Amino acid sequence: MLEIDDKALNYVQGKKLCFVVSVENTPVECDCSNCHTNIKTLKTKVLFETEVLDKEDYDIYEYKGVKVFILKELKITSDIIIYQKTKIPFIQQRFGTKGITA
Repeated sequence: MLEIDDKALNYVQGKKLCFVVSVENTPVECDCSNCHTNIKTLKTKVLFETEVLDKEDYDIYEYKGVKVFILKELKITSDIIIYQKTKIPFIQQRFGTKGITA
């Protein structure tokens, strides 16, 4: 049900880090038609487990000793895959998630 890509697993393993999958609301406003809405996007972060606040709001999974916290309001549509996105110079490492929708 849960799989972590080898590159992402190597990045966190042995450092006592975990993955946190949550939702980021981005407000979108259009002056032409007076439209105001929020767009929900998934946010995958790497944190120390002690930095995760409100653990009761998350479903906790574990893969090869690495914990993954997934916000309970998210929908799991298929097998969950956490992967490392392409590294861009001078930008912090980024991660993505498949199998979850907001």
